[in-house]
Amino acid sequence: MDRRDFLKIASTAGLGVAASTIPFTSDAGAAPYTGKFWVMIHAGGGWDVTSHCDPKGSKGPDDPDPMNHYLADTVGTAVGSTSKLPMRYAPDPDGANKKFFDKYVNDLMVLNAVDTSTNSHDVGTRVTWAGTLAENKASFAALTAAVAGGSLPMAYISYGGYDTTAGTVAVTRVGNIDAIRRIAYPNIIDPMYDESKTPYYTEETEARIAETRSARHLAYSEKQNLPRIQQSMGMLFTARSGQNELKKLTEYLPTQLENSNLRRQAQIALAAYRAGICVSANLGIGGFDTHGNNDDQQFGRLAELWDGIDYLVEEAKATGVWGNMVIVVGSDFGRTPGYNSGNGKDHWSITSMLMMGAGIPGNQVIGKTTERHNPMNIDPKTLEPVEGGGVRLKPGHVHRALRRLAGIDQNEVAARFPIKEKEELPLFG
Repeated sequence: MDRRDFLKIASTAGLGVAASTIPFTSDAGAAPYTGKFWVMIHAGGGWDVTSHCDPKGSKGPDDPDPMNHYLADTVGTAVGSTSKLPMRYAPDPDGANKKFFDKYVNDLMVLNAVDTSTNSHDVGTRVTWAGTLAENKASFAALTAAVAGGSLPMAYISYGGYDTTAGTVAVTRVGNIDAIRRIAYPNIIDPMYDESKTPYYTEETEARIAETRSARHLAYSEKQNLPRIQQSMGMLFTARSGQNELKKLTEYLPTQLENSNLRRQAQIALAAYRAGICVSANLGIGGFDTHGNNDDQQFGRLAELWDGIDYLVEEAKATGVWGNMVIVVGSDFGRTPGYNSGNGKDHWSITSMLMMGAGIPGNQVIGKTTERHNPMNIDPKTLEPVEGGGVRLKPGHVHRALRRLAGIDQNEVAARFPIKEKEELPLFG
């Protein structure tokens, strides 16, 4: 396969690999990765958390400015072990919230009253996933991938959201699995459907081609002194030769992908992790920017989001991955208290985040908002809501805790991207 064919197939597949702008050496090298698997799930557009994990409700038909169209006394409570605050959830027409929160109450940590300090989509997405309002900062998922698997071929997979790497690691976008197999096995005419695996060339011819390519690659590499150029040449050589870790990925890819977009993303991310070539992944679902008809749209998108998370967890458990997986779910920001004239809700800086998995204490609710969804501060030691003093919970606090959980808080790569908030909140104990 020549360079033009490789690039053409990669483009068709939706497989885009952006090389890092600085060389990075990982202790993990190219060995199969078996550490924590970090999955970030972005609810794009700004979700209405009063429609799920921070419910308010209405006082009744005479409420002049209801927070929600459901009644306050219909709010559900997920029953689990003892928690600091009840894990409440909003009632929805199809019962998707109840099903999800009842099933995962003992795994979930809910962070309410998270102040993103913005109502801008781009800025909100950035601060949620990088912990900072500043531009061009590496996402948390990029940092974990860089530190734990900078040499892996698909260390950081992304389907959107905020995936800026700031030169720390390559980001990979994966689409058509048929084309991925064609890239992984360039000498097979149709690796997807041809069970006999008919080759283009005989083994002897393929060996001669490989030997010639290796010799040419070595000759050109010896002429280069810049590590960055040598790294790029190595990546191209690996892709062109077909002797690469994509073959490992194809061993775990399903024959058929799920119809749900979020489920498909989960399938490929799980396959890459099981192949030992992936550390972190951005998954995502859009449709939460509900300036009109808020309730129907939010509840519909939430049902698909919960389904995708449930599928991811069940597949992770079935394949032995769950014990190493950490899931973080967030959005650009929240939605305004009450409704606008179009029965929608506009941008609001106060939001919530959900977490579950390895190292995340389950059945926990941290943070509280008022009846009109304004944030209350929390005690920095007990994390209890306080009327005066305390700390306003911000994404930066969450990222400080995530970096500690990942063991990268003292790493030189993460240190290049300091977080403004200095308080070390014991979110995970």
